[in-house]
Amino acid sequence: MYERILVPMDGSKNAHAALVEATKLAQKLGSKLFIVSVASDQTYAHYGAEFGSEIITHFKDSATKFLESAVEEVKQQGVPVETSFKVGLPKPTIAKTLPAELHTTLTVIGRSGVHGLGKAIMGSTTNYVVQNSETSVLVVD
Repeated sequence: MYERILVPMDGSKNAHAALVEATKLAQKLGSKLFIVSVASDQTYAHYGAEFGSEIITHFKDSATKFLESAVEEVKQQGVPVETSFKVGLPKPTIAKTLPAELHTTLTVIGRSGVHGLGKAIMGSTTNYVVQNSETSVLVVD
């Protein structure tokens, strides 16, 4: 049924909870996990300074660490896994682009970690994915 499962990760506790649940599901169903990290390709401005490629390099270095840890954890459970790091707009990339590229049939995602004003302004990635995904979505708390 769900042979190819997408698990977006950002290094948060919520994302790790989604990984744990996706791993259990993959074990039961004989599925393969596709663990991805998506860094926004928008320019970051902070106190009048703009950061471009430097911040993407930082995101990639950080993502590499938690993706490697995730792979180790999943492989210990005997679940096949692939990882990737993408640069783009996280919401549509997770909801539409990656499921199409990877041919996944389920996305397992942690609940939003965005609170207060940030959530009011940007909205949560999780909410966007639930509303716009090309596949079924399981939200893990």
